[in-house]
Amino acid sequence: MRVLIVGGGIIGLSIARNLIKADVEVILIDKGRVGRKASWVAGGMLAPQAEGIRDKDFLQFCLDSRDMYEDFCRELEKDTGLDTGYWKCGILKLAFSQEELDTLKEDLEFFKSLGLKGQFLTREELKERYPDLGEDVLGGVLYPDDAQVDNRKLVIALEEFVKKNAKVLEYTPVKWIETAEGKFKSVITDSGEIEADICVIAAGAWSDDFGTPVYPVKGEMLALGIDRSNIDRVLYSSRAYLIPRKDYHRLVVGATQENVGFKDGNTVKGTLQLLNGAVSTLKNLYDKDILELWFGYRPATDDELPILGEGNIKNLIYATGHYRNGILLAPITAKIITKYILDGIQDKYLKLYSPLRFKGENR
Repeated sequence: MRVLIVGGGIIGLSIARNLIKADVEVILIDKGRVGRKASWVAGGMLAPQAEGIRDKDFLQFCLDSRDMYEDFCRELEKDTGLDTGYWKCGILKLAFSQEELDTLKEDLEFFKSLGLKGQFLTREELKERYPDLGEDVLGGVLYPDDAQVDNRKLVIALEEFVKKNAKVLEYTPVKWIETAEGKFKSVITDSGEIEADICVIAAGAWSDDFGTPVYPVKGEMLALGIDRSNIDRVLYSSRAYLIPRKDYHRLVVGATQENVGFKDGNTVKGTLQLLNGAVSTLKNLYDKDILELWFGYRPATDDELPILGEGNIKNLIYATGHYRNGILLAPITAKIITKYILDGIQDKYLKLYSPLRFKGENR
């Protein structure tokens, strides 16, 4: 069996890795360099609870993937000898208004009713931990099972594994898809036609090129220089999220959110929003060095849920539209797409997030 994967971000790379381990021939195609789009510019949070996800099906999907992450990273590290920066640091979600504080408490009760962990902290308790806490922070909830991964390190490790074990075609845009009698046949590129038994579309924000209702939502981010004494875990709020990497070489600050298509560049507005969010959370960040500015495009759908599985074209499988949760959902997406390819197993999540749910779409 030959499987062609269009898109070399974390989703495409993770599916490729699973298939390679099952002795499937894989060809991976990317219009640019593998892993250097949304997966490279993400924050790396594994945060279904801090995100406040209340849709029970989607929450369970995210929790299942979060629970897979440690083994996912450890196995990849063993295979490649490369660090992924996985860190079960816990995530502290902060409230800057009474309305946010009330929502935090409601979320906490909801999660506790499902048997999930969480701990409410008053402003006074937070102040003991963070003497430089911003004046407007009213309280917070610590979710100890939420975690993070260094998404750039993870992508490099996946890239290393896949390039050693599969054919990878970079800087190779797919112009169109050929079908025959309602089945996938091949993709057409500037370099010619590439045939395969099955094709997986994992093209992120560019998946609209292949008949899916996915569109880009731009996000700007930056990084600050820190040391170990500044911050001990991810701090998440409506103003900014602050992500210290495990080796404390930098603090990732994110992220803005704009529906502006593929407009590129970092803006003064976006940069100020991030910096103001950072210093209103921890005042001691005011004097830190700015190390890097960047931006990227989340693959969004109208219902903010992923698109997984076959549509109307047999052997053309979608794994896209993960929006804010592409890093988090990579292990479980790879697992269920691989099962479907190998055994035809229609996981419940393939039914929930089928591309056929979008009425009137011709897929």
